[in-house]
Amino acid sequence: MGFSLGEQLDITQVMEIKDRLQVELEQSDSLLIDGSEVSRVDAPGLQLLLTAKNVCQIQSVSWKWQGASSELVAAAKTLGLVEPLGLNDFAD
Repeated sequence: MGFSLGEQLDITQVMEIKDRLQVELEQSDSLLIDGSEVSRVDAPGLQLLLTAKNVCQIQSVSWKWQGASSELVAAAKTLGLVEPLGLNDFAD
C-alpha cells in the first residue's frame, strides 16, 4: 500500500501531509506515492512534493508513483514540474 496524498493537496493540507511524509521517511527506505485521489492541488502542495522528492534523493530513499490523478498531472504541467516530480508516466 502506498502513501496516499488524499483528495486535497493544497495549502490547507500541506502541513499535515508534510508531517506524515516525515514519519514515512524516517521509517522506510522507499516511498510509494499514491496521488490518484487528488482532486484539488495548488502550488504549495506541488512544492511540498518536490521538496520531499529531493529529500528522498539526498537520503537515497526510493520514490515511486503508484498513481496520479489528471488534476495532479495538469497542475504539475502548468508549473513545469512533470519531469522533476517523476510524473512522466502519467502525463499525456
